Amino acid sequence: MGILTEKQKKRVLITSTVYVTLIVLSIVFLFIRGLADLRDIYILNITADIFGMAMGYLLFVCTIIDVQKTGVSHRYFLYLLNTVIFGLFTDACAWLVNYMPQLRWLNLIDNTCYYMCAPIAAYFFWLYTMTYLKLEDKIIKTLGKLVQAGLLIALLLIIINLFTGIYFTVDASGAYQREKYYIVSTIYGLFVMLSALAAVIVERKQLELHQAVTLFLYALAPIAISLLTIAVYGLSIGYAVLMLVMLLMYCLLNVSQGRKKAVVDRELHLASTIQSRMLPRTFPYLPDRHEFDIYAAMTPAKEVGGDFYDLFMVDDDHIALVIADVSGKGIPAALFMMVAKGLIRNRLIYGDSPGTALANVNAQLMDGNTSSMFVTVWAALIELSTGRGIAVNAGHEHPAISRSYGNYELIQYRHSPALAVVEGASFKEREFQMNKGDTIFVYTDGVAEATNDDDVLFGTDRMLAALNRETFTMPKESIDRVMNSIDEFVEGAKQFDDITMLCFRYFGRQS
Repeated sequence: MGILTEKQKKRVLITSTVYVTLIVLSIVFLFIRGLADLRDIYILNITADIFGMAMGYLLFVCTIIDVQKTGVSHRYFLYLLNTVIFGLFTDACAWLVNYMPQLRWLNLIDNTCYYMCAPIAAYFFWLYTMTYLKLEDKIIKTLGKLVQAGLLIALLLIIINLFTGIYFTVDASGAYQREKYYIVSTIYGLFVMLSALAAVIVERKQLELHQAVTLFLYALAPIAISLLTIAVYGLSIGYAVLMLVMLLMYCLLNVSQGRKKAVVDRELHLASTIQSRMLPRTFPYLPDRHEFDIYAAMTPAKEVGGDFYDLFMVDDDHIALVIADVSGKGIPAALFMMVAKGLIRNRLIYGDSPGTALANVNAQLMDGNTSSMFVTVWAALIELSTGRGIAVNAGHEHPAISRSYGNYELIQYRHSPALAVVEGASFKEREFQMNKGDTIFVYTDGVAEATNDDDVLFGTDRMLAALNRETFTMPKESIDRVMNSIDEFVEGAKQFDDITMLCFRYFGRQS
């Protein structure tokens, strides 16, 4: 699968188009207005705005790439970035239409949008900071509600300004004028930034020095710029300065996250390597045996997964098949998986029937299972000389059976409980008979629950349809066909569950 899903590519394309369009429009508008008709300070402000938008687009591209590489959610950072870029565009437009009476209405609307960007940007910085610091205590939640309510009030007052002119007006000559209550419009932003600073101070022990300084700098920059622009009318470089600080914030904060992630990546890669080596990977399995053909595959949703399969000869005439799904994901699930896999294999090789083996493993897994993890298992023991088999389904998916190369159908019956759920549980054994050309297809719930970008599940009907396109193919081709069907269905959408399949075809003893 590619780095970006189709939906994500569309979003990136749309956002990139908007960013580039805003930059181009600002430049075009600047030359339409004419440099000779603009004051020097206007040109300085507009140039800073265009430069800030260009930096913002570069930062957007870097952030999108980093999200795909690290998996770290930068949603609020992106919202903040979008707001600041829009603020830069509206600021540029405000200076371009100033003193143009025929565009008085545009000047009024544009400055209203400009004023709205400030509290929205402050709000997203608050959300980003709290998410970055992972603060969820009661005080922060209460303060967060105040910040949210304050945003609504701040935006409402800006809308009221259209009718009352409490913050600014645009007179008949098209000139923008601040009013005496202008300073009130900055109070919300100052409150949010000071609140964020307080949170950084309280949580400074969990931050490295450069992280704390970066967050401090971003919070202090708007305060300093607000004081400067109040004192120096006509200077509006606030959003350009914020974009510079955002670039610094992104670089410094993400570098520290990148170092930590590099260590985690190495550990996950090692765990993934160990896990993959524990699963049978050599196919065809026992090519000298002609009674059967078998194939299995696992695609983990993360570097390491909780699914596993196993296949091995118990003796010269009996083969064991196991497929299982551990609750949870990541390294904890992988460790639990390795323990469960080893215990099940040992009990079956020891001579237990599938039901007895799972009962014994259940008792062992229940002992000391403080994490409350559990594992669903389908296990079968097949006598190769006769095709007689015994299977146990411990909370797992229903197997699909093809008789004499015919269509696959789900074999549904009541399950036993999953392992490590009920202490002292018994596991019902079911006998079955395999004849020449019969095939068993077993899988984990990651197959049926594969999801596309519209949150539609792949489902067992699509799985059966993929299997039944050609029932005479060998197990590997059957699994590949289902996997290809899943890939076509999800269209690159990120999956959150492992996808594991095992297919066994019985030929019987050769005469």
